[in-house]
Amino acid sequence: MRIASVSLILATSLLTLACGDNGSGTESQTTTQTATSLTTVPLTTGDTTEAAPTGSATDATGGSGGATDTATTDTPTTDASTTNPVGSTTDPTNATTDPSGSSTGGPPCEEIKATLMPIPPNIMLVLDKSGSMVANPAGLWDHDADPNTPKITRWNSLYQVVQLVVTDYNDSINFGANLFPSTAAQQKYDASACVVNANVEIPVAAKNKDAILNGIPQAGDTLLKGGTPTAAGITAALNHLKTLDPQVPAAILLVTDGAANCAMGAQPPPLFESYDQNLHTIVQNALANDNIATYVVGIDTKDVVSDNAQDGNPNATNTYQKLNELAVDGGKPKDDPNEKFYNAVNQIQLKAALDAIAADALSCFIPLESQPGFPDETKVKIAMMEIPHVMDCNTENGWVYEDDGMGLYTGIRLCGTACDKLKMEKAADVEFYCSAG
Repeated sequence: MRIASVSLILATSLLTLACGDNGSGTESQTTTQTATSLTTVPLTTGDTTEAAPTGSATDATGGSGGATDTATTDTPTTDASTTNPVGSTTDPTNATTDPSGSSTGGPPCEEIKATLMPIPPNIMLVLDKSGSMVANPAGLWDHDADPNTPKITRWNSLYQVVQLVVTDYNDSINFGANLFPSTAAQQKYDASACVVNANVEIPVAAKNKDAILNGIPQAGDTLLKGGTPTAAGITAALNHLKTLDPQVPAAILLVTDGAANCAMGAQPPPLFESYDQNLHTIVQNALANDNIATYVVGIDTKDVVSDNAQDGNPNATNTYQKLNELAVDGGKPKDDPNEKFYNAVNQIQLKAALDAIAADALSCFIPLESQPGFPDETKVKIAMMEIPHVMDCNTENGWVYEDDGMGLYTGIRLCGTACDKLKMEKAADVEFYCSAG
């Protein structure tokens, strides 16, 4: 406490490629798809070539965990007894189907091409609202790296950065937010300084910018109070994330300016003067058991050991070292041999840190709610470049299927440099087939 002194998933290509009987003896094809655009490319059967119907899918995001869109193609009205759905005359009673699923007498199967946009991951912002974020002078900092401008509070900077990030990523990340301590915390040397809500202040949701900015203290608030109950703040965020769709990647983005205290069951002075090491176990378990990573951001954290004084700060603790360890425990350390957490010494660096984390959090997984008709024929392209189908996503650059362990595909994952390219381009073209090529 310094009392006075943070699972792309891509838009699901829900393709049901069904070449089956339509009830009148001719073969029918059903295409249900989640995508931003759809092109149906004609294939030929014998001397007959079908016209290429086109359609589009409109994004309709509903709640956390992704979007559900439906694209359909129009079929001309015809007399099914004499004409197939695209107008070529057939004898429906004599239509036969070969083992590949295409009918020798009915309409040919079609190639489906879908441009898939990112489905937002679920990210909980876990924000330090302790009294030290606004205390004068300790909570003031040179936010703009200009000594000639007035200093502002750390919370003021954090609010402004959160405002920019949730605005920039409002369409691509489902954000939620949790405060530690809660707004009910008091500036007292007792347990009232460690209050954290059991339920998060702002649950994760799509396009959640306004809810977050209205649900946390405003930039100019100078009345923030309380200790640094980091473990309780992260626990509440984890409990919420675990109620959401487990197929949607989830992460915590932790921002703090101090060492964790307010350990559960402790009484003052240890309540405030001892570091809460249990925080590391909580973060480790979240990664190992629930695949929820934790990004760690420190606000102007000094690489020093604190004094043994009854001042509301954990004694003999190097907060810089503890945040370094926590970033490694969370599974998302910064690529730096010495500094593993994102240590921002001004508002400019704080914005850069949150931008880098948000970009990294985007997923490279395309979930499939239906099985592709001919999975070996699937093609994945990014910026018109075909991505190779590989065997090992950990060591190769390309894409792989993921399955449920029982023979059913759950989705497509982009690997290595292909994942990086996908995050840069923010879209992939995926082609599914209902016949072998």
